[in-house]
Amino acid sequence: MGHRELDDRAEYEVQLTDEAVYGLAEVMPDVVYQRVNEMLSVLATFPRYGEEYDPYYEAARPSVPCRVLFVGRYGIYYAIDEERQKVTVLAIEDSRRDPRNRFRVVD
Repeated sequence: MGHRELDDRAEYEVQLTDEAVYGLAEVMPDVVYQRVNEMLSVLATFPRYGEEYDPYYEAARPSVPCRVLFVGRYGIYYAIDEERQKVTVLAIEDSRRDPRNRFRVVD
């Protein structure tokens, strides 16, 4: 794939849910916060950059299929709407937390 083809990619809108906004505010230290923001920008061009999220615990499963992208110990959980060219970030969470409490606001 040439550079020209990469430049012609359609940008996706990246939208954060309330839970994702709260999670982003808790990201520490500042250098990791900056990296998370950079990855959110990457998702606008490469929405499939993360891997499919398939949790072990049923309680950790969101109501919609989603993907996850890790930046250090933080997971960015997001869904892609191809038709609307939109990425919805469902949660940004420290992976050390109990996964069964994930997606509280989304469901």
